[in-house]
Amino acid sequence: MQSLARRPVLYVEDHPVNALLMAAIFERRPQLELVIATHGEEAMHKAAGLKPSLLLLDLSLPDCHGSELLGRLRAVAGCERAPAIAVTAHADFDITGTGFCELWPKPLNLGHVLRRLDSLTGVTPAQPPAPEPSAPMSRMWALAR
Repeated sequence: MQSLARRPVLYVEDHPVNALLMAAIFERRPQLELVIATHGEEAMHKAAGLKPSLLLLDLSLPDCHGSELLGRLRAVAGCERAPAIAVTAHADFDITGTGFCELWPKPLNLGHVLRRLDSLTGVTPAQPPAPEPSAPMSRMWALAR
C-alpha cells in the first residue's frame, strides 16, 4: 500500500527547544512534514525544490532577520506564494509590509497553531482513534485491587 505524500512546511528556527516544540505540535498533523532549518543559508538550501505549503520563520536568526530571509525565499521556485508566518518572541513586531500574513507569538498557543495550520494548509485533522469499550466500574475496581 502506497502512503500519501506529506505536505512540507519549512520552519526556520535556531533555538533547538523551540524546534522540538514545533515538531511535537506537528506530530498532531501527520499530513504535514516539518522541515527545520537553523539559519537563513540552510533555509535557502532546503527550500530549493521543496515547494512548501507554509513558511514559518523566526525573526531573530543568527545570520539574518526573518523578514529579510522571507524576501530571499520568495525568489526560490515553489516558495513564491506559500503563506509566511512570523514565529517570534517579539509579539509587538509589525508585519505590515513584510510579506508575512500573520504573527504567532512565543510561547505558542497550541490550539491556535493547530487551527491555523489546518486553515492555511487545507489539511483535515486526523480523527482520533475510537475509544475502546470500557469495563464496567466493578470490574475496574477489581483490577485496581
